[in-house]
Amino acid sequence: MGNSASNDKQQQKYVSLTPQEQRILENSFKLLASGGNTKDIKTEQIKIAWRAIVGDVMTEYVINFFNSRPKKAIDYSLYVEPYLIMEKYDKTQQINFLANSLSEKGTSPDGNLVLEEIQKYVSAVVKTYGRVLPFYSNSFETWKKHGYRYEDQTAETLANAFLKQFYKESKTLILGEELEKFLQYNYSFQIMWREVIAYLYGYRAPDRLEKLLVNTESLLPALEGLTEAHKNYKPVLEIPHIIYMNSHLHYTLRNKWRFLFSSKIMGESFSTMLGKIINRGPTMVVVEDEDNYLFAGFAPQSWSKGLNFGGDDTSMLLTLRPEMRSFASTKYNDHYQYLHISQQTLPNGLGMGGQFNYWGLWLDSEYGKGQSSETCTTFRDYVQLSKQKEFRIKNVEVWGVGDEPKLSEDSDDEEINGTTKKSVLDKNLEDRVMLQMSGHKMHSEGLREPEMDL
Repeated sequence: MGNSASNDKQQQKYVSLTPQEQRILENSFKLLASGGNTKDIKTEQIKIAWRAIVGDVMTEYVINFFNSRPKKAIDYSLYVEPYLIMEKYDKTQQINFLANSLSEKGTSPDGNLVLEEIQKYVSAVVKTYGRVLPFYSNSFETWKKHGYRYEDQTAETLANAFLKQFYKESKTLILGEELEKFLQYNYSFQIMWREVIAYLYGYRAPDRLEKLLVNTESLLPALEGLTEAHKNYKPVLEIPHIIYMNSHLHYTLRNKWRFLFSSKIMGESFSTMLGKIINRGPTMVVVEDEDNYLFAGFAPQSWSKGLNFGGDDTSMLLTLRPEMRSFASTKYNDHYQYLHISQQTLPNGLGMGGQFNYWGLWLDSEYGKGQSSETCTTFRDYVQLSKQKEFRIKNVEVWGVGDEPKLSEDSDDEEINGTTKKSVLDKNLEDRVMLQMSGHKMHSEGLREPEMDL
């Protein structure tokens, strides 16, 4: 553009823009410029255009930023500054951008940022992301087709979850270093923020969108396993729940969610659930109780029946409603995954964390009964997942996360039918498990016959 080319310093400012970025940004500016004037844009022109794209709240935040700058008119260099800040500048510049986007209430007399105003801003970004997601996510339409929604109330819960890990409940102000830490370590919010800002400049008309962020990472995994046969299925989860859970997984598991079991579709049967989840790789077990609390457990290893605990310290428990929280391993014990049936002296069901009769999450083999104890030493900062310790199950879903594991031809049949070979060391397994849970080490484990497996 002529006005940007006339200033060498300004040209240097845009040297890092790709030709595609330069073209899209210039076209966006020209579209809003009135009467052929390509030197500046009026605030009202931006408001009219951007409100239709991202709504009133997010538009006002960006306008606040423009108004905070020394320039009276919004010329091209000022117009593209939000995009440059998000894509080309460091976290300090992004913090300043956020601070200057807040209302007059956003800053305290001593210069610190008011936490409530930061919460409102983060909430606005996360809610607006619901408008942007269909444009940047290739998997959104598949989820939408099966009834998954992006509701504002759940998006606000997600926004609160993003922030809460970086401040104490009693705080009213947030320091610059705390905000920098939040922006640096909350990768999901960073992606949302980038995409919302970039979306403003790529919009031309409802049927014309140009993508500025070619290499942005999708926060929503691909969906597999739900078909037209499940078209009447009403989801338990909403898209913000899925984004929250997926963000806590290892990056190698975030690409795909595989639908394995739903009590709504396949019936309220513990044995049916086992038939669908055994040897299917890492899973997310989602439970809705009759108090409408929603929570989940991530199992990093395939489920298999046995009296020993499985899993590893990447296991976690999560709450999804009424709040979103995650509880990672304390490494205090290894009671991550337990699954057994048909035992008279030990619990029959599926458990994650805690110990017998004091589970972090327990689904009894007598379908409908569950437990989440008041305390659980397996998971850090744990709080009871359900409203009541002993709860009644309303719905259960199990999702495989990541790619389907490759199994030997007979592994499924052996596991499900209970025909796996056993060592002589596996006699009196109930006694062995009780000893292990009380802290006694099994010194004979290293003597197992080489061809025998548990």
